Amino acid sequence: AAEPLGGREDIPFSKRPTEPNADNVVAAGAMRPVLRTLARLLIGTFGPVFPELEGFDPAQGQAAWSLRNDALTAPGERGDIVVFSFYPPGALAEASWLHPLPLSMKLNTTDADPSAWRASRLKFCGQGFFDSAEALRDAHERGEVRVCAFGRAVGAWNLPRRATPPLPEGRALKEAHGGVAWGPWTFTVSQNPSSGPALLDVRFRGERVLYELAMQDALAAYSGDESSQFFYLDAAYSLSMLGASLSPGVDCPRDAHYLSMADYYVLVKGGTADSDPTRARDFWPICVFEFTEDHSIWRHMGNDIPTDVRGLVRRTVVVRSIATVGNYDYLTDVKLREDGEIEVKTQFAGYIESRYFGPHVNPQERNFSTIVRPDLAGPVHSHLVNWKADIDVAGARANALRLTKVKAGPVPGSTLRGTNAPLVSKYLEYSLVDREGVGTSTFVAHPEHPTNWAVVDRAATSASGNPRGYAIALNSFCTTQVLPGDHPFVKAIPLTQYHLAVTKYHDSEYRSSSVYAQYDGQTEVEREQRLDHFLEDGEQLIDEDLVAWIGVGREHIVRQEDLPVVSNFGAGFSLQPWNFFTQNVAASPLAQ
Repeated sequence: AAEPLGGREDIPFSKRPTEPNADNVVAAGAMRPVLRTLARLLIGTFGPVFPELEGFDPAQGQAAWSLRNDALTAPGERGDIVVFSFYPPGALAEASWLHPLPLSMKLNTTDADPSAWRASRLKFCGQGFFDSAEALRDAHERGEVRVCAFGRAVGAWNLPRRATPPLPEGRALKEAHGGVAWGPWTFTVSQNPSSGPALLDVRFRGERVLYELAMQDALAAYSGDESSQFFYLDAAYSLSMLGASLSPGVDCPRDAHYLSMADYYVLVKGGTADSDPTRARDFWPICVFEFTEDHSIWRHMGNDIPTDVRGLVRRTVVVRSIATVGNYDYLTDVKLREDGEIEVKTQFAGYIESRYFGPHVNPQERNFSTIVRPDLAGPVHSHLVNWKADIDVAGARANALRLTKVKAGPVPGSTLRGTNAPLVSKYLEYSLVDREGVGTSTFVAHPEHPTNWAVVDRAATSASGNPRGYAIALNSFCTTQVLPGDHPFVKAIPLTQYHLAVTKYHDSEYRSSSVYAQYDGQTEVEREQRLDHFLEDGEQLIDEDLVAWIGVGREHIVRQEDLPVVSNFGAGFSLQPWNFFTQNVAASPLAQ
C-alpha cells in the first residue's frame, strides 16, 4: 500500500532547508534596521559601500551580506551566521570570496514570522559578542570599540589571469536522451536537481552490474570558533542547477556528446539564484566522450631474445558532470573501462572560503586557518562526497557483503631456520557480514588492516569456487570526519564517518542525507533520509538486495597557492569485477 507523503506536521519549521536568494530576501527585513543602527560605524570603517545605507557610492565598491547555516544552534532552533564581503569596484563578483569584512552576527530564523527574527552575538573587528546592534553602536559611541584596517587591493592574487578559450563551434553534439552504448557497456545517464549525476541500469555485455550509481551529497565543513564554524550541505542548495552548461574545450573535449537537464534556478550575481519552476529551461551539465588514457590497461615485456613488449592502451568512456555551488565547483567523472572497472572521482575546484585576519584583531584565527595574505585567512575544511551504489551482481538481487582481510600470523608447524621462532606469513581471512549496524556494516579503510569489500552472489560461483562479485576500492587516500561523534555536524550528517556503509535495499531509503539536515540538524525526524536511520534496525544482509553507500573526501589545508583559485584536487573510488569474469576480459575477451 502506498504511504502518504510526509506533511507539514512531520517536519518542524526549524528544519526548513535553504532556498537560494529567497532566504536573503526574507532576511532583509531583519538586516536593514541592524545596518541602519550601525551606519555611522560601518561607513566610518568601510566607506559608503552599503547599498542599504544613505550615501552609498558604487564607484567605491559594494559590501554585501550572505547567510551560512548556524549548525551549532540548540535542538529545535534554526539559525544563520550573517557574514559580510566586499565587491571591489570594476572586478568580477568572484573576487568577493577573497574580500571578507571583519563583521558577523547570528540571526535567529526559527519563527515562521520573519518579523520576529532578531540579530544577536555581533562581532566587529574581533570584538564581541554584542547582544544587539544597539549594544555595539553604544559601545562605539563610548569609545570602547576600535576599528581595524580594511584592505581593498586587487590584482593577480584575487582573479585568475590565464584561461583556456572555449571552442568556437560550441556544443556540436547534443543528444535527445541519456542512453549510452559503448564497447561492452550500456547505461542511462540522468541528473537529480538536488544531488547531481546518476547512472542507471549499468550493464556489461548485457549483464547488469548496477541498478543505480548516484551521487548523494557533497559536504564542506569549516573549522572555527562559536561565531564562525559551519558547514555547507550542497545538495540542499543543488548539485546541479546552480551551475552552467559545460564549456567545450574547457570542460569537455571537441568530440564530446552533451546531455541536457532541466534547470529552474535563475542565477543572481554573487552565486545565488531565484527558484522559479515556471521558468524551467534546458541546460547542458553533462558530457559523454571516449578517452584514451595515458597508460595501458595491461602491459608486459616478454623475456625472449629479442624482448617483446606488449600491452593494451586503456580506452574508456567518460561521463562528466560539473556543478558549481557558490565558490566551489565539483568536477565528477565516471569512467567505465573495457576490463569491467568503473572508476568514480570528484575533483574540488574554485575559490576558497576566506576570513578576515589581523594579528592584533583575531590572532586566534591562526588555530583554524592558514594565513595566505597579511589580512586574509583560509580556514581548514573537509570536502566529503557520498555515493550510492546499488549493486546487482549479474542482475541478481540476492547478494552478500564478503570481507577478505589480509592478516599476518604464524604458519602452523613452521619455524625460521636455525631458530625456534615461528615462521610468520600473510594469510587471508574470509567472512560475510550478516546484519546491518554501525560498526557491523560500516567501515573505514585502515592501512594496517587491509580489507577487500565485495558484494557477491553466493549462488553463482566459478569452477574455482569463487562467488561472482564486484569490489569497492578507494583509489586515493581518503579522510572521513575528524570531529567526534557527538559534534552537531556529525549528528546532522552521520554518513561522513564512513568510507563504506552497506544496508538492505528499501524504496523508502533512497538517499543517504536529507536537505532537512542543513538546519537544526540535531533534531531528527522519523522519516528523514539519514544513513544511520537505515543502519539502526539491524536487518539481515545475507542473500538480500544490498546498497553500498560510499564516502570519499579530503581535508583541505589551505595554502598560498590556492590564490586566486585552487588547483583542482579530489578523491575517488572504483567498482572492480571480483571473480565476476573467469579471466581479464580486456586482455582476452570472452567468447560471445
